Amino acid sequence: MRADSFESLILFVSNLAHAKAFYADALSLPVLFEDEIIVVVGGPSGRIVLHRNDRGHDERGIFPAGSGIGGAAVRFTVDDPDACERDAAARGLKVVWPTQDAFWGRFVILADPDGRSVVLAKMRPRQAV
Repeated sequence: MRADSFESLILFVSNLAHAKAFYADALSLPVLFEDEIIVVVGGPSGRIVLHRNDRGHDERGIFPAGSGIGGAAVRFTVDDPDACERDAAARGLKVVWPTQDAFWGRFVILADPDGRSVVLAKMRPRQAV
């Protein structure tokens, strides 16, 4: 078995409207598709499918919403993590970890409406080995 390429990340969400407000409005990700069950956001680098956890497109059942801060993380690149933290605070979004440096870059971590970590990072250029 071999997976060829990444297509999308599916996040099962407890409230589709709140998830859309976070990912599309607060993070300014373009909405590529939406119906009453899913909202797809993203662009050329990848897509996130926000999927209601209480209903599917058929009758096969439901999935649990995010399992909190340790359950999964989504990372986006940004130009200025510090400005993102200020904007998040102004919008009343939860900042899990304030902006800080790591060996790979500078980042801030927010929580989405289901408590999953959303990392906004300015990556350092990779060094040749």
